[in-house]
Amino acid sequence: MNFSRKLIITASAIILLLLSFAFLDIGVKSSITNAESTTSAYSSGETENLLSIDIILYLDQENGFDTMVEKQLITTFEETGYSVTLTDEIKDDYSSQFVFVNVIDMNMFYTPLYSKSYVDVMFGFSSTGKTKYLDIEGSGDRKAVVFSSEDEDDYQFLAQGDVTLYDETKGIFTYNSYQNHIAREIARSVASELDSQLKTRN
Repeated sequence: MNFSRKLIITASAIILLLLSFAFLDIGVKSSITNAESTTSAYSSGETENLLSIDIILYLDQENGFDTMVEKQLITTFEETGYSVTLTDEIKDDYSSQFVFVNVIDMNMFYTPLYSKSYVDVMFGFSSTGKTKYLDIEGSGDRKAVVFSSEDEDDYQFLAQGDVTLYDETKGIFTYNSYQNHIAREIARSVASELDSQLKTRN
C-alpha cells in the first residue's frame, strides 16, 4: 500500500515537472543573440507632413509562436511610443500607417539546459497604408517601387526589410520561456529598425 502511494506521488511529481517545462514561462538563463537587418526605404514628397505615432499592425499567423510574437510586438511598439491597432486581414489600402511582420523561417533546437535558434523575419511599412509594393505574404516577389501622386507635396514613405536572428541560450528554462525570449528579440529587432527609419524622416 505504501509502495503504491509513493509510486503515485512520484509519478504525479514527474508529470507536474514535465507539464511545467511544456507550458510555464520560468527559468534562469543567459543568452547570446545577434540580429542582422537590411532595409530598403523609399520616399516621395515634402516631409513637412510628419509621420504619425498610430500604426496598423498585421502579423501573418500560422501557429502559437506567431501569437507570442504579436504580443511582444504590441508591447515593444507601445514602449517605443507608438499606438498599435491590430488587423487580421490583408488589404490593398488601410488608409493609415501600416506595418506588417512575417516570420518566414525558424529553426529552433530546444533542451531545458541549452537551446539555439535561427530566425528569418520580413517586415514592412507604408505611410499611406497602401500595400501594392509590400511583399506581405513573403513570396519573394518584390516589385520596383514607383510613386505617383497628383500632388507632389504629398509625403509617401515605404520601407521593407529583413531581420536574421541567431540565438544561443544556456541555463535551466522551460520551452515556453525560451519561445518568449525569441519572440521578444524578434519584436525588439523589428521595432528598433522601423523606429530608426521613421525617426530619420521626422
